[in-house]
Amino acid sequence: MTFHNLSEKRGSLACRKRRRHGFSRVDLLASALLVILLSFWLGWTRLGERGRIARCAGNLAMLGRATQGYANEHENMLPAADIWLQKASISWDSKLFPYVEPGLAKTDNDQLFAKGEKFFFCPSDPAPHNGIPRSYAMAANDMSPENWPPGPKSATGVGLWWDGSSTPPLLGEDAKNHPETLPGVKLSDLPSPADTLVLTESLDSQNVMGSINQTVVWGVVQQESYFKGQITDFHHGRFNYLMADGHVELLSALQTGSLDRGAGIWTIKKMD
Repeated sequence: MTFHNLSEKRGSLACRKRRRHGFSRVDLLASALLVILLSFWLGWTRLGERGRIARCAGNLAMLGRATQGYANEHENMLPAADIWLQKASISWDSKLFPYVEPGLAKTDNDQLFAKGEKFFFCPSDPAPHNGIPRSYAMAANDMSPENWPPGPKSATGVGLWWDGSSTPPLLGEDAKNHPETLPGVKLSDLPSPADTLVLTESLDSQNVMGSINQTVVWGVVQQESYFKGQITDFHHGRFNYLMADGHVELLSALQTGSLDRGAGIWTIKKMD
């Protein structure tokens, strides 16, 4: 063997040795730990959101039972989304309080709202609420004369909002002085309760307990607007929807039947 061949052999052995010992035990342990931490973080993020989705759906299911309890005592009518007239300022959550949990009184609203947060707040809601947070809103009715009164063929939602602009054209000027007589949508008016939306998530800093702001939601476009294109971080890009028959569905935008009201679960009308 020549000196040149011996040098090549030694160089080759040294190279293999370096490759064999390129990763120490510490390097391997660190890499394994990093993989474990990443797997744990990804699993916690996804499974954690699944748990929050389930808790949010549970809230809506409970509100569905409260809505049914309200209807049973009010001639089968759903509560209005809000009433904002000279003699009344009432939001839908205030109407449902007596039916949410036995023992909740109607007296001190501040205490009621503090107790009610766990029922009306979605744990995935990231909005910086300006008060006790409320994460839900009713499917808006357009309150137009052509869709009045609400009935099986109404191409609009169940959430009525009574104020100085909507009340006179539909009920007359004098109706503003009698908020206790304002009509509501009856469950019997809904031809397909299982496909008619009542409540869903509507995230906004102004959506707070007892407020007449943000009481109605007009469609998926409004729901997604808060996220500015980053909707996948919330409920994996979907929303929970409470239907009039009391069941809750987790749906994508397309599955609701309409991106911006006028069709699908957003309207009273069947098969639209």
